[in-house]
Amino acid sequence: MRIQKEWQIFSVFLGLFALLTRPVATSNDASRLATIESLVDFHTFIIDNSRFIWTIDKYLYQGHFYSDKPPILSIYGSFFYALLKVFGISFKNQFMLTNTLLIILVVGVATATGIVYLYRIFKFLAVEETWIDVVIIIAGTGTLLLPYSTVFSNHVVSASLLMAGFYYLLRVKESIRYSLLSGLLITLAGSIDVVAFIFVPFFAVSFFNKPLKSKIVFALAGALVMVIYLQLNFYTSGSLRPPSMNQSLWEYPGSAFDSTTLSGLAYHSNFPALLNYAFHMIIGHRGLISYTPILVFSIFGFVKILRNKEFKYRQEYLLILLASSAYVLMYILRSNNYSGYSYGVRWYANLMFLLCLPLAQISEDIKSSKNLRKAFIFVSCLSIIISFVGVNHPFVAVSEQHPSSFLNALMYIFKPIDTQVYGDNQAMKLSFSHSLLFALKQLRVIVIAALAGLSCYLLVNRVKQFVANRPLVKSSID
Repeated sequence: MRIQKEWQIFSVFLGLFALLTRPVATSNDASRLATIESLVDFHTFIIDNSRFIWTIDKYLYQGHFYSDKPPILSIYGSFFYALLKVFGISFKNQFMLTNTLLIILVVGVATATGIVYLYRIFKFLAVEETWIDVVIIIAGTGTLLLPYSTVFSNHVVSASLLMAGFYYLLRVKESIRYSLLSGLLITLAGSIDVVAFIFVPFFAVSFFNKPLKSKIVFALAGALVMVIYLQLNFYTSGSLRPPSMNQSLWEYPGSAFDSTTLSGLAYHSNFPALLNYAFHMIIGHRGLISYTPILVFSIFGFVKILRNKEFKYRQEYLLILLASSAYVLMYILRSNNYSGYSYGVRWYANLMFLLCLPLAQISEDIKSSKNLRKAFIFVSCLSIIISFVGVNHPFVAVSEQHPSSFLNALMYIFKPIDTQVYGDNQAMKLSFSHSLLFALKQLRVIVIAALAGLSCYLLVNRVKQFVANRPLVKSSID
């Protein structure tokens, strides 16, 4: 029965992501696609001959351009692209289909798998089944995981790896292979999204009270992935530093970035500017809470867990909170562009699975308090609506005049579609008329709105079902 439920979860969410996938590319995802195309078609990491060379997310090394994105995800994606070419599907002859399939196979599958691991953790903690359904609906449709699972984004893939790694971390006492898997997956998350490396030392702390063999296996597994990551950095940039944080690689004519704009090197001109940036990164027009308000209840869950010294995995949840806080603080201190043209702050998608975990521990409060339950339903539905608006345009343009990516994504519904997707580069042209494209766009908006409504309905239905018919199962937190 459990295997069947996991398969159902995977299938439903993969189908949702596939239905909403956007087969167009901006500089961010095009940079990864450039490496995929170059590896398969030209057998090199150099992207000079790629149709995606127009991306601004590239650096110059030894006279050639490379994608600034960590290459491991692109290497993984290249296997799928090579397989698609066997069936005659390529960027050259079927661009939209190729891009769509790559997003589904690489990103959609990863996020759906992450949701399955979220379910596994809740089952491991003996959370009541109906409440698991509630939290899974929220995680899959009411967070930044949803919009960034419809484009070629590394953040949701990294988030899924962290989720899987945390699941095996909780079970390391059962088998040495769980230490191996935890070390591999958590470090691999960092090799795909560099700042996620910050989770490695925090999660390593949980091994202090584990057997020596578990510590050694975890460390060796992580070291193996780290060596591969550093070797790839050196091969493609001549340095062990991440290329995106190596200023010398960006000093070429026409470069869109320098030390003042590169995330990891950027800084704020003064303290008031830093405070303003922090405000909008947390609760302002691009904030973590603004775009995922359900996290208010996650904070409530963290407080409950940390106050309950009887909870067996209290230390692990504390490490999640500390590592996530350090992750957010890192971006507040060493970035200044809110993740660029993105819905909300796309970097935060990496945290969504982990920050949904404490929601499992507030079920008794939701059941016992009618007012709290109403607030929970309202905030959950609000999160779902905000998330689905992001699906409309995950890489939405923002500016000082129009700083809210939510409003910009909402207004995108009424904007005409340019038949030439990539400006003057002519990487691809859509073979439809403006009027037909606009009609198709409105149809997609109707589908998005319908799915948002369905998600809210299912959430409310599960909450009512949980309160009315399902008694709480005694869990390890009690």
